[in-house]
Amino acid sequence: MGKNIIIVIADSNLETCEILNDAFSAEKDFKVAGTVGDGKAALELIKRHDPDILIMDFNLSTYDGIKLLERLQEVKKRLPEILITTAVVRESVLNMAYNFGASFIIQKPFDVQTVVERVRQITNRMPELMTRTPAHERSLESIVTDILREIGIPAHLKGFKYLREAIVLTVNDMEIINSMTKVLYPTVAERFNSTWILVERDIRSAIEIAWDRGNIEALQKLFGYTVSGKRGKPTNSEFIALIADKIYLDKKDREWRHGK
Repeated sequence: MGKNIIIVIADSNLETCEILNDAFSAEKDFKVAGTVGDGKAALELIKRHDPDILIMDFNLSTYDGIKLLERLQEVKKRLPEILITTAVVRESVLNMAYNFGASFIIQKPFDVQTVVERVRQITNRMPELMTRTPAHERSLESIVTDILREIGIPAHLKGFKYLREAIVLTVNDMEIINSMTKVLYPTVAERFNSTWILVERDIRSAIEIAWDRGNIEALQKLFGYTVSGKRGKPTNSEFIALIADKIYLDKKDREWRHGK
């Protein structure tokens, strides 16, 4: 039986905090760990409670919203899913938030039920949240999610979820990488109600974004000299296979060390 989804709310508007707290406290499968109006206090609350969901505004004291997201990247290996409610509509700021992994951005003033529905959309697509497994027993999907986020692929891209699914499928069946267009792409497409051509295109776009604007240090660890060398960007199959192979070998190493 799953445990409650833990939520932290960070908003400088006390009334907004109260409205959101009341709405989620009324839902039997959610638990609000705390509400704060200060970005630094929010960071400490997140570190202490390790929430599944962070609902936040950009307008926070001490650390503003962007600073809070930056600090989260530095101190948390398992980031919460992020939903932003804000009156800010500047495209550059919103794009920055998405690049930090925000799942949804809802403009204020908002309908509180819309926020609840968006949080449910997040939790419904991440079934591992409902079981809250310990860090050493994390799901394969969450491991892949962390790797893709670390190398700098924005979570809002369609290519992000396509890549994640493709890597998970490859870890479970390493031979599937030899049948990209006949098996892998169509399987991913079927699961997301898309086409294999769109899956291939969006995965390519996500990889190019990582290569052009991603975390160079993280990419270097995975791909070595090819990041800055003359070989250029890896193909979709090379990218997927390398990450899948790393996860597979790490898994086997853990099993060997634990005698499984």
